Amino acid sequence: LDQIVHRLIGHRFSTSGENMPDDPPSCYAKDSCDDAANHAMGLNAQRFPLGYVKAYYFMSFCYFATHYRYLTLFFESDGLSASEIGMLWAVQRVINTVTTPLWAALADKTKRARLIVQGSLAAGMLPFLALAVPVSGSKKVLSRAIFFWIFALCGSPQAALRDALAIAACAGDSDLWGRARVYGAVGWGIMHLVLGPLLDVAGFAILFVAFVLFSGMLWLITRVSVPEACSDVKKEVSAQALFDIFSRNRLFFINMAAIGAGFSMVEGMMFLLLQELQASTLLCGLSVVVTVIFELPIFHYAKKLLAELGTRKMILLGQAAWVVRALFYANMRVAWTVLLIEPLHGVTFALVWTAATQHVANPSISGEGLEASAQGLLQVCFMGLGPMLGLSIGGFLFQRLGSHAVYGVFSVIVLSSGAVYAIWGGTDASSYGTADSKPSNSDGLDISKQVAVGRATDDDDMLS
Repeated sequence: LDQIVHRLIGHRFSTSGENMPDDPPSCYAKDSCDDAANHAMGLNAQRFPLGYVKAYYFMSFCYFATHYRYLTLFFESDGLSASEIGMLWAVQRVINTVTTPLWAALADKTKRARLIVQGSLAAGMLPFLALAVPVSGSKKVLSRAIFFWIFALCGSPQAALRDALAIAACAGDSDLWGRARVYGAVGWGIMHLVLGPLLDVAGFAILFVAFVLFSGMLWLITRVSVPEACSDVKKEVSAQALFDIFSRNRLFFINMAAIGAGFSMVEGMMFLLLQELQASTLLCGLSVVVTVIFELPIFHYAKKLLAELGTRKMILLGQAAWVVRALFYANMRVAWTVLLIEPLHGVTFALVWTAATQHVANPSISGEGLEASAQGLLQVCFMGLGPMLGLSIGGFLFQRLGSHAVYGVFSVIVLSSGAVYAIWGGTDASSYGTADSKPSNSDGLDISKQVAVGRATDDDDMLS
C-alpha cells in the first residue's frame, strides 16, 4: 500500500528538476512504527521529499474544504437559525480549545503524532455522516449538535498537529515549508471551485460523498508524507510547560485570539451574509477561490518575508488588511462585489499564519521537545478561544445588529488588539528557519546547526 501511494505522489507532485526516489523511505516499507520513528523524528533526521509534504498539504485542505465553510450553508438549508449555527460553531471551538492542548501534549509525550492524526481521520467519519440523517421537529437541533460536536472531538488533533508535522518533515526550513504550504492553498481553492457548482446541481449529498473520499485519501498520504513525531527530543509535558510558553509571549497569543475571532466571522458567517444578498452557492465557492490568489506568492516566499520583516511586522500587516476587509463587508450591498475584496485574504491569512507558525516553531519560544504543544497552543488561541468568543458573540450580534454592522464591530476589536500588540508586544525572537537566524533553546544553547540540517547534503532529490 505504501509503495502505491508513493508512486502516485511521485508522479503528481514532482516538478521539473525534482526527482522522486524510486522507493518510499525504507522505514515505511518495513511497516514498523519503531523504524519509522527512527527514520524521521525531529530536526536531526533526514528531510522528507518536498513532493511528499506538498501532497500532504494539498490533500489536507481538500479534505478540510469538504466540511468547513459549506457546513454553515448545510445547517441553514436544514432549517437552523443564525444564532443556532453560531452556537454550534462556538461550542465546536470550545471542544477544540479544551482538547487541542491534550492531543498536542500526548503527541509530544508518546512521539506518535502521525498515528494520532490517522486515528482522528478514521474516527471522524461516522459522526460526520450522521449529520446527513434526516431529523424533524424539536430534536433536529439537538441531533445536529451532538454529532457535530462528536465530529469536532474526533477531528481536533488534525489542526493541532498538521503544521507541526509538516515543519518536522521539512526539518524546520521555512523556505521548504512555505513552498509546500502553497499546495494547501491550491487544494483549498480547487475544492471550493468544484464543490460550489456541484452543490447547486446535486445538493448537499455531494458534500458527504466528498468527505468520505478525501478522508480515505488523506489517511493514505499522511502515512508516507510526514514523520511519526515532531521531534526526537523527549521533554516533560505538563500544564506548567504550556504556561511557560504562553507567559513568554502573552500579548502574541492574546492578539492571535483576537485575530482568530475576526477570522471566524468570515469563515463561519460570511456565507450567511452572501445568502442575504441573494448569492448563489457558486458565487460562495468563487469567493473562496479568489482568496488563494495572494496566498500562493506569500507562502512561496515565506522565508524571504520572514527574513525581511520578521514575524511581528508580518502579523500586524495581515491584521491591518483584515480590518480593511471587515469594513468592506460592513458596507457591502451587492453580493458579487465580495470578489473584489476577497483576494486580500491572501494578505491577511498567509502573512499571519506564516509568521505565527514559524514564531512558535522557534525553540526559544516552544522549547525543544514541545514542538507539537507550542503549535497546539497557537491553535487554541487562533482557532479555539478566539473563534469561540467571536462566533458566540458574533452570532448574537448577527441577529440583533444585522449582518453588516457586526463586521464593523469586529473591525474595531481586531484593530484595537493590533494596536496593543504593536505598542507593547516587545521584540520577536529570531525568525526560525531563515538562513541568517540562530535561534536558541530555553537553556541558551545554539541550535542553528539543527535548523540548517540537510543544507549541506548532496542529495538534491530530497531537497528540491
